[in-house]
Amino acid sequence: MKNGMMIIDADGHAVDNEAVYRERLPERYRKRNFITPMDGFDRGQNGKITKQPRDAAQNLADNDREGIDLQIIYPTGGLFLSRIREPDYAIAFCQTYNDWLYDWCSVDRKRLKGVALVPLHVDVRAAIDEMERAMSKLGAVGVMVNTYDRSRNVAHGDFWPFYEECAKQGVAVAFHASGSDTLDPLGHFENFLQIHTCSHAPEQLLACTAVIYSGLLEKYRDLRVAFLEAGIGWVPFWMEHMDEEYEFRKFDAPLLKMKPSEYMACGRVWVSCEPEEKTLRYVPDFFPEDNILFASDYPHWDGEFPYAVAHLANRNDISSELKTKIFRDNPNRFYNLS
Repeated sequence: MKNGMMIIDADGHAVDNEAVYRERLPERYRKRNFITPMDGFDRGQNGKITKQPRDAAQNLADNDREGIDLQIIYPTGGLFLSRIREPDYAIAFCQTYNDWLYDWCSVDRKRLKGVALVPLHVDVRAAIDEMERAMSKLGAVGVMVNTYDRSRNVAHGDFWPFYEECAKQGVAVAFHASGSDTLDPLGHFENFLQIHTCSHAPEQLLACTAVIYSGLLEKYRDLRVAFLEAGIGWVPFWMEHMDEEYEFRKFDAPLLKMKPSEYMACGRVWVSCEPEEKTLRYVPDFFPEDNILFASDYPHWDGEFPYAVAHLANRNDISSELKTKIFRDNPNRFYNLS
């Protein structure tokens, strides 16, 4: 609780490090040089010791310090799932993570709820099966889809059977950025600062463009999606930009029956904000205030722990009503927690 408000963190993280997978993956995968392929950049903090919670109990203790009542858990190592190109390994990786996350959340299932990994980029049928297993047997509150895949966009027609099942079964779909080198195909960046700056929001621009123009939300009227860990300041600009582009080339998006901005504002799209974004106060003029989520990004190095909640809760330029929606009501609706 903070200032009398219930706080739901719509995007926190567990630390599923290499040791987790080396211990729990099927034996034939445990001796790989790299559990998930990396991009060749140093992700360290120049000697600074960053937050690495040793277990779920440490997450809860830190949540108490922040004032977080319920945290929705996304992976850390699993953010790079789309780099795994071998179908059998990607499927095993997701199953291993989801089983581990179920055990990890058992410390307090009322305060820690997991979002499942699915191998959508390699096997649509396997992704549907894993979604159903995680939702029915592992207590998952949604599924995560990587914002970027080197071969297809997130709304490619190959993936529609998966989204159809999510819509039918009322499963929340979260597109989560990875902060990787996905947008550096020519290798023209020189350090991780450049890579990281041009990853999260641009990745979500790609995902959002694909979802909206493809007609996915028109085809599946019950589908709920969220774009996470890219801030929210980009949303008004991109809504207007998509409308402008669409006006001249409607024939390239034949399934649309409304303007792109109207799909963004239809009530089935959620976006997470960062606590200190100056542009947040203006976003409700363009995007529904009922669809803005709070994301701490704990325990990652670019989060604001232990002040993420306070930075948003103590703002004077946002009404208490909007804060209540962001902290409690909106994540309740997206993840169907009530």
